[in-house]
Amino acid sequence: MTPTTCTVAYFTGAGTTRVVSERFAAAVEKAGVSAGAVDITPHGSEVPTFGSDDLAVFAVPSYGGRVPAPALEQIARCEGRDTPAVLIVTFGNRAVDDTFLELADTVREHGFVPVALGAIVAHHSLMIDVAQGRPDAIDLVAVDRLARGALDKLAQAPTARDAELLDIPGNRPYRDFNGVPSRAQADPGVCIGCGACARQCPAAAIDPANPAQTDADACVTCMRCIAVCPAGARSLSGGDALAAQRAAFTERLAQRVESYVMA
Repeated sequence: MTPTTCTVAYFTGAGTTRVVSERFAAAVEKAGVSAGAVDITPHGSEVPTFGSDDLAVFAVPSYGGRVPAPALEQIARCEGRDTPAVLIVTFGNRAVDDTFLELADTVREHGFVPVALGAIVAHHSLMIDVAQGRPDAIDLVAVDRLARGALDKLAQAPTARDAELLDIPGNRPYRDFNGVPSRAQADPGVCIGCGACARQCPAAAIDPANPAQTDADACVTCMRCIAVCPAGARSLSGGDALAAQRAAFTERLAQRVESYVMA
């Protein structure tokens, strides 16, 4: 089968998963298939529709070896019709753990057939000294290879089921991850009340009527609000403890880890 269109639905906080998603779409376009990338990060934002002749791509970051909960909620709103799907996970130079398996289980429940996957290293959004400058040229070549491999595999298969990737890395039960201690917060004296953070938050953790207030229990520390704030009013809590955690994490993960693909 040859897909008629390809849509990459991506969830991103600081923006690196968007870079990978747009690169995949561009690689598919070069192969002659119409493609585009759709940001599904904001809470309740519109999700794309898919048919059996489409290629769906779901791209998410790994948070503690799991799919971010708001991303799962958005992806669960997508419906396929035995639609082939490529799974992309970005990770900050450590490991993806059970992210692929959790993502595959979710898309399968909603009519998609995983046919390929790619784990792409990206700048760690929380431990900011880890994997700086990534995805780099080598990582993006891996994204191109994933796109070509998925299309070639589908071209040789009568249906998506014939191309299904059955060996998905991960374990059940999924590893426990209850988030990190740091949370996004606003400086009320700097906040201009524009509401950009509230509109972009995937967890509906920011009050649109009072965006200087953040629900710490709902926040998933995705960094989206910090990235989009035009006034620079938002930052992470944690202070010296966060700085120490970052230093230890950077020392532990100093060795470069490579991106990889399976198709």
